Amino acid sequence: MLEGIKKILFRVPALQEAYTRLRARDFERTYATRRDDYARRAADRGLEYREADTIAAIRERLARRRHAPQRRRPGEVHTFAFVPRISWHASLLPDLRELGPVTEFDYAALGYDWFEFYRQDARAARRRREMNARALAALQDAQAKRHIDWMFVYASGLEVHVDFLRAVTEELGIPVVNMCLDDKQSWTGPMLDGQRPGQVDIGPACDVSWTSARVACEWYLVEGARPICLPEGYDASLFRPLDLARDIPVSFIGGAYGFRPSVVRHLSRRGVPLQVFGEGWHTRSLTPEEQVGVINRSVVNLGMGGIVNSESITNLKGRDFEIPGTGGGVYLTSFNPDLAQHFDVGREILCYRNREEMVELIRHTLKHPEDSREMARRARERSLREHRWLHRYRRVLEILGILDGETRAPAAGRRPAAESGRPS
Repeated sequence: MLEGIKKILFRVPALQEAYTRLRARDFERTYATRRDDYARRAADRGLEYREADTIAAIRERLARRRHAPQRRRPGEVHTFAFVPRISWHASLLPDLRELGPVTEFDYAALGYDWFEFYRQDARAARRRREMNARALAALQDAQAKRHIDWMFVYASGLEVHVDFLRAVTEELGIPVVNMCLDDKQSWTGPMLDGQRPGQVDIGPACDVSWTSARVACEWYLVEGARPICLPEGYDASLFRPLDLARDIPVSFIGGAYGFRPSVVRHLSRRGVPLQVFGEGWHTRSLTPEEQVGVINRSVVNLGMGGIVNSESITNLKGRDFEIPGTGGGVYLTSFNPDLAQHFDVGREILCYRNREEMVELIRHTLKHPEDSREMARRARERSLREHRWLHRYRRVLEILGILDGETRAPAAGRRPAAESGRPS
């Protein structure tokens, strides 16, 4: 009933924008309270994120349980990947396979659904326990066949229980790395079966908590976890240049939710020739291959770095690396100091601080298409050198002591001789 009423009200843009502003204020207030509380707690305890200190803590933790990593060469690392094949997640796998054999655990293929866990009721708790037991059995079976070097998890406390993680680390001794790319929004929630969703409770049970939000590193430290700050990467075998005509002046790929419809209406009123692709825009969602086509056809690829309803609180996005990695049209997105750590703003990508700057940068770029091509070329070169998923995985494996720090990533598309194709 409530969703039906919202759909009716959202047909009136003014009502939709008023609702979005109200929700944005609520989120921004909650976020600021959490951020400031963790900052105070960290200061009281003398905690400060330093990567070298965290690496030392990770290695000390592994040593305490007498874990001696087996040194591997690229192509030899056996990964147990707890990665459900939902949304874009399958793009995490190709670069894992460059490192060596991968054993997948895809709970979606076994009939479990993220939304059933999201309900957070007794059935959700029971189903999560059941799914986690199947994951542990699959891991034990894979370990019996070939030594597992590490478990890579892309999930939250909605999906994995601390008991499962402790069984893997403490009973089997396998290093566990969990990645979260949305800590600012999904850190915590209501208690269910002894833990909260998000990362707040499962972080301490993992050996490494990979977060893309620098601010969240303090949160992990306060909760007793070991954070490593690493951004997203991209799948270079998919996101690549195509020989296509640049027949789309400005494109945006993504769903029509939160503040995004208001931005699109703003650009329309300013006469910006924007084409939108995704659920809710009266267009269908694009396949990954179709997304690559749109990125290559666009002079300007627009990004919106805000979180759901808030334009002011930004987060790193997968598009922040997929679009520059493609080398199509120039990437223009919200300014985010975390993103500015990874690209040269103004030379490799463009960033705006408000909607009027967005309009001005779009108009300038459309008048100078050759400059945009050169900028996109530089962004792709940077991405190939530094921003593949492979680069992220290698860094984590160096921290765990499985790969030497001197190894280098091969060029996109190359596969080591030990690669066996499909996971075992």
